[in-house]
Amino acid sequence: MALDVRPLKPTENWQMLNYIRKNASPDYQDRIPAATKGKIQATIKALDTYQPQANEFHSLLINKVGLQIIRNTSWTNPMAPFKRGMLTRGDTIEEIAVGIIKATTYDPDREELEKELFGTSKVYVENNFHRTNRRDKYKITINNVLTGPAFDTPNGLQSLIAAEMAAPSTSDNLDEFLLMTQLFAEYEANGGFYKVQIPDVIDMDSDGTDARRALRTIRAITETLPFLSTKYNAAGMMSHANPDDLYLFQSPEFAAAIDVEALAGAFNIDKARINERTVTIPQERFGIDGCQAILTTKDFFVVADTVFRTETLWNPSALHTNTWLHHHGLISASRFVPAVMFTSHRGDEQPVIQTPVTSVTAVAVTNRAGDVVTDVQRGELYSLYAEATTTPAGGDNNAVRYTLTGNTSQRTWISMTGVLHVGGDEGATSLSVQAIATWTDPKGLQKDGVKSAVKTLTVSGDSTVSWPIAGDASQTITGITVEGVAVSPTFAPGTTAYTVVVPGGTTTLDEIVVTGPDTGDVLIELNAAGDVFTVTANSAPGDPVYTVTVN
Repeated sequence: MALDVRPLKPTENWQMLNYIRKNASPDYQDRIPAATKGKIQATIKALDTYQPQANEFHSLLINKVGLQIIRNTSWTNPMAPFKRGMLTRGDTIEEIAVGIIKATTYDPDREELEKELFGTSKVYVENNFHRTNRRDKYKITINNVLTGPAFDTPNGLQSLIAAEMAAPSTSDNLDEFLLMTQLFAEYEANGGFYKVQIPDVIDMDSDGTDARRALRTIRAITETLPFLSTKYNAAGMMSHANPDDLYLFQSPEFAAAIDVEALAGAFNIDKARINERTVTIPQERFGIDGCQAILTTKDFFVVADTVFRTETLWNPSALHTNTWLHHHGLISASRFVPAVMFTSHRGDEQPVIQTPVTSVTAVAVTNRAGDVVTDVQRGELYSLYAEATTTPAGGDNNAVRYTLTGNTSQRTWISMTGVLHVGGDEGATSLSVQAIATWTDPKGLQKDGVKSAVKTLTVSGDSTVSWPIAGDASQTITGITVEGVAVSPTFAPGTTAYTVVVPGGTTTLDEIVVTGPDTGDVLIELNAAGDVFTVTANSAPGDPVYTVTVN
């Protein structure tokens, strides 16, 4: 059975002697007999007789047993759970954060040129390198002559080692605690926490109202952090944190104020309680004026050991063993995870950077070949480009929207990606394209700015008729009757209206019945007398116009 050398569970001397013998060299095992609970004197006598084995005994006692005692007491550092363990290879931790990709609009009608197909779209990436920056050692001297009386009591050997190793263990844990808490001040000095102002509940004159206000603010931030944002970390990268991953580092004074002033009087204490796990550290260890609590995740701490070992050296002149505890590691903080400080001072206000639009660039119109043109052909597609210029340059409000005027065809339009479609039946000889600066107001509504640019384009090219096809009799309108009077089966383009005399005299609009395949495309207007009316064939702008005559 493996020997358990934890200080809280006593281990008798014979068990410890056999544990050391089990881990010793073959020569030690040959010369030093195994110990039993009733007879350990033979083992002790052999150790007094063979000095090399005695040296090995003391070395193993420190390196094996003492080191385990130190490891098992690492819990005394309340910040130890935030360490990342031992780095088995190397002395550097690389931390990487990846940015967000900006979406673009898909348009099946847009011609994708070589820039879109073969160009690059790099993702913004930041990385931090955390290197070993702690190399400490702790020396103690153990007098081997004084080790003998430790065998007089059943657990004396373990008690002696625990007592002698307590000094380096406690010193190491204290230094590690101080270094880790110092990260708060270092982080604030190099980028800083996102600061939220709360009442100074640490002040003994604060009351329940102050504590409840602070508690409410912390709860609100906790529910905000799960959403992606660049506000809450020093690097300005998109980050988030789930409430279950958050820790609230607080001072004893802050914890007492929340418990006594806020939670004690809460009707529903489960709703009022802070859901995050809390870690209490002395107020002075924050090292930041006005800081009352810090909300962050375990990943805030980039702390890992690179070396943790003991070394011994026997001094034959003084009959003692010098022992050094070596502890190397890296102590650093992440700039990428959310970290919020609740302070009695003024909090952070998101700066509103004003970048007013000063002008809109001229509208550039390019054809399929990428050439800039001012003349557009009927039935073709063209790409439009313009943007708003801001002061200073690089403002986010550089968007424009396009409007089109002068067109006669409904098939002439501009897509939301800035593609101009010129209808093949466009009847206009010129078009006017306007690029207007646009912005989104606080209510999320798109508004037009005052700056714009206008581009006039000449329209040329032959018109194309999509319906009816010239010379195709199957496309001719037929079968229309008005009050029993048949429409002539053939007609020629040129007129949009025709007159019908109703057989039998005066009629009213309600009495007129128009039937046929194109009933929905015929309008009827009575004259004053009521016995003659005009039939008008609807047509889209630019469509061929036909005249229908009723005899």
